[in-house]
Amino acid sequence: GDEYELFKEQLAKHLLDVLYETVPQVRGKVEYWTLGTPLSEVTYLSSFCGGSYGTKCDTNIFAKLNDKWTTTPHTLIPGLYMAGSDAFLPAVCGAMYGGILGASAILGHFGTLRMVCAFLPEFSRALQEENPKLSRP
Repeated sequence: GDEYELFKEQLAKHLLDVLYETVPQVRGKVEYWTLGTPLSEVTYLSSFCGGSYGTKCDTNIFAKLNDKWTTTPHTLIPGLYMAGSDAFLPAVCGAMYGGILGASAILGHFGTLRMVCAFLPEFSRALQEENPKLSRP
């Protein structure tokens, strides 16, 4: 209701104030913001108990299409794929790998290989900048 929306707006404004205090150069550059709460997670994402990690941790998340206890980005609807924690496992790392699984299902084996080959030089450069000892002599 109105009270809940007011609470969300006040909380979001407080968080934006903290952001502007911490990173002043972003002030005036935020074009859009929205705030979700555990109630938002349940209502819009059907997340388990309003948790930000989404999927409930139980054996029902594994693919019913096989007996290997694996997850899959594929659905019964042709051309519709899942990504994130719905395609792999809950939490941040599970969602990250689930994104890769979803992209790989769409791109196919060679498309995935092209994606990885395009990504590796940038990843290598970033690692070398972070730790110069990783650079070749």
